[in-house]
Amino acid sequence: MGEIKNDPPKRRRVGLIYDDRMCKHNTPDEEYHPENPNRIRAVWDKLNASGVAQRCVVLNAKKAKDHQLALVHSKSHIELIKTISSTNFAPRIEKIAAKYDSIYFNGGSSEAANLAAGSVIEAAVKVAKGELDSAFAIVRPPGHHAEEDEPMGFCLYNNVAIAASFLLNERPELGIRKILIVDWDVHHGNSTQKMFYKDPRVLFFSVHRHENGSFYPHGIDGSYCMSGEAPGAGYNINVPWENGGCGDADYLAVWDHILIPVAKKFDPDMLIISAGFDAAIGDPIGGCFVSPYGYSVMLNKLMEFARGKIVMALEGGYNQASLANSVQACIEVLLQDKPLVRSLEGLPLKSTWLVIQAVRELFCAYWPVLAAKLPDEVINRKVTQIEANVGVRHANHDKENAHTNLQSNTEVGQDHSTGQKQHLKGKRNSLDKVKAQIKQKRESSSCDPAQPHAPARVFDAPRAQEVPIAPILDTIRDNTVASKTLMDQRLSQFEAELQQISDQVQVVHELVFSDLDYNKDEVRRLRKKNKKLATALEVAKKDLEYEVTTGEKFIE
Repeated sequence: MGEIKNDPPKRRRVGLIYDDRMCKHNTPDEEYHPENPNRIRAVWDKLNASGVAQRCVVLNAKKAKDHQLALVHSKSHIELIKTISSTNFAPRIEKIAAKYDSIYFNGGSSEAANLAAGSVIEAAVKVAKGELDSAFAIVRPPGHHAEEDEPMGFCLYNNVAIAASFLLNERPELGIRKILIVDWDVHHGNSTQKMFYKDPRVLFFSVHRHENGSFYPHGIDGSYCMSGEAPGAGYNINVPWENGGCGDADYLAVWDHILIPVAKKFDPDMLIISAGFDAAIGDPIGGCFVSPYGYSVMLNKLMEFARGKIVMALEGGYNQASLANSVQACIEVLLQDKPLVRSLEGLPLKSTWLVIQAVRELFCAYWPVLAAKLPDEVINRKVTQIEANVGVRHANHDKENAHTNLQSNTEVGQDHSTGQKQHLKGKRNSLDKVKAQIKQKRESSSCDPAQPHAPARVFDAPRAQEVPIAPILDTIRDNTVASKTLMDQRLSQFEAELQQISDQVQVVHELVFSDLDYNKDEVRRLRKKNKKLATALEVAKKDLEYEVTTGEKFIE
């Protein structure tokens, strides 16, 4: 009898896209900004130093064509981004950028934005064709905030939405009929949501900080009540954190009790991940505690869908060390090295279970698999990450993640400190307004407890397993009537939980700021910035004097 030979598993073909031309996008005077070229340079250097890049198929970046951009963006928006870097706009480029929300332009912005969008398209097409098993596009500027007709939140084109729309509408022969977009950036993907809000071919899933609409990008768009409109009703799922401090256990609980069950029913042909890493430990903007291990497990759980056809596109992430380590952890999962070795036991925050249960109660009308109430033994059970065997090259990931780019983090913290203080100051004032908006949305949309939630599609579950809708509607109605009291109770719980994680926050603060002699450089930077502001003020005064004297506006 001949010996049976077991062939080693075939190495997965993972595409990797990086182009240094995307580093040309910067602030006009190259003054520090959290979304800067060093973000993707740090990732690329890390992947090369670790040998991960050498195990991937490195692809050439490609520029997007106008007809591809036009799938989700207006003609005027495309024209703006195409021409903003021309010399004609140079004298006015900062004034133009100031009209938009958290945007800057320079001479390299047009090319970088075009390459970012085109590169995600290229990666998606290669995976759809079967030439690659999966891909990671290391691109900037990011995209998930860029609206149909205006840039927003560091984003110029919506790279992920363009790629998804291109596959669905322009390349049907590739067989990609349903796409699951997972956005795990700490900020809500407001633009991606809007672009597919009525499209049942795309299941958009976003987990993000929301804080009753006071966290960027603000408003009720990131609320779990935003469930999509017919025929896309039920295909837009938001899981909004109402506090910072969420970590691996919180995200894995959402994966296990919402995303994975729904994804099994949706059965996508491809996954596209808006891979922002600003929920990572040490990120100066996100305020969360997801580790590279956590990201690797989150991705590993998604590998069971669409035969592993996954395209990841970089979004946010502003701690360069955490960003680079997290990207590496994800690419090693794509290479089928499995998650990093780590057993992390811990309980999700109480607020996490409140959000999970609220989302399940609303969406069980669309996805009956979410109908069952989570039992106490599940809520109180510790969440344990997957154990996996990997090489010794991962042994120092914790240390590498801890020794962050201290200077960049400090500058980010200084840049955003004023905005964060104003944010917190206005949070209480905005709550009543947001509550009223949510109530109005519930009364006028699919969140209206008086209106039945008609499932957007027919499932194969036997009728005997169907869940009565009336009790669910009663629950939603009761929650609506008692919303103000519930909000106040949750706020109290969130404050208590934030106090409980103060030790973790203190550890991160000590890590970032210990033994760092940055005061002199910071003072010089602030003096330079104040000098620029003083100059701008003088210019504004002269403009005003001219207008008062002549009755005409001064035009440069």
